Amino acid sequence: MKQIIALTLLLSALTFPAITPAEVVPVASARVQHVVIVWLKDHSQAAREQYIQATKTLSNLPMVLRYQVGTALPGGDRAVVDSSYDVAIVATFENATALDAYIKHPDHGKTLQEKLKPLVDKVIVYDFAEAQ
Repeated sequence: MKQIIALTLLLSALTFPAITPAEVVPVASARVQHVVIVWLKDHSQAAREQYIQATKTLSNLPMVLRYQVGTALPGGDRAVVDSSYDVAIVATFENATALDAYIKHPDHGKTLQEKLKPLVDKVIVYDFAEAQ
C-alpha cells in the first residue's frame, strides 16, 4: 500500500510541473524597479563619489523614468538593515521592455565597463515589477 501511494505521488509530481518564482512572468505593462547594491574595492568617500558621478550619466538615457543614487544609511540598532554596501541605485522604467533596452544600450555597456566595474568589488541587482 505504501508503495502504491509513493508511486502515485511520484507520478503526480512528474505529471504536473512545478512553477518556480523564476517562471512567473510579470505583467508586461507593470512599471519596473531596477535596484543595484554595490560594494566598492575602496570604501572611501572619494571612491563613492567617483562611482556616483559616473553612474549619474545613465540617468539621461531616454527609457529611464527616475534615477536615484546614494550611499548606505546606517541601520542603527535595527538588525534587519544591511548597511555594509557603499552605493545603491534605484532606476524606474515603464516596463520590462524598457529595462531591457536600458541594459542593452551602448552607453550603459560603455559606462559599466570603463567607469564602474573597475571600482566594484561586489554587486547585487534586484529587478521587480510593481504590483498592480
